[in-house]
Amino acid sequence: MTQAIEEKRLFILDYHDMLLPFIEKMNSLPGRKAYASRTVFFYDQAGILRPIVIELSLPPSPSSPCNKHVYIHGPDATTHWIWKLAKAHVCSNDAGVHQLVNHW
Repeated sequence: MTQAIEEKRLFILDYHDMLLPFIEKMNSLPGRKAYASRTVFFYDQAGILRPIVIELSLPPSPSSPCNKHVYIHGPDATTHWIWKLAKAHVCSNDAGVHQLVNHW
């Protein structure tokens, strides 16, 4: 890990602070579920930027003051699909921010 930091191979895509104030309003709509996200990527030897850790967050509530979950790619089928869902939320956040920032 230290070597990756020294070689500047780790990158963070952080939509947590930008999106968290809006998540509660978005999730109050019927049939909606959104999370604020942070993602750590590793730039590998082949020149590919690979996600290695995803954090999905909801706004704090009285019953759950720290509503964050961290996901990594796992060895079994269940964690594989949960990882894919976490990546889908990151892609959704990235596309939404891109549309808002670049096309407004």
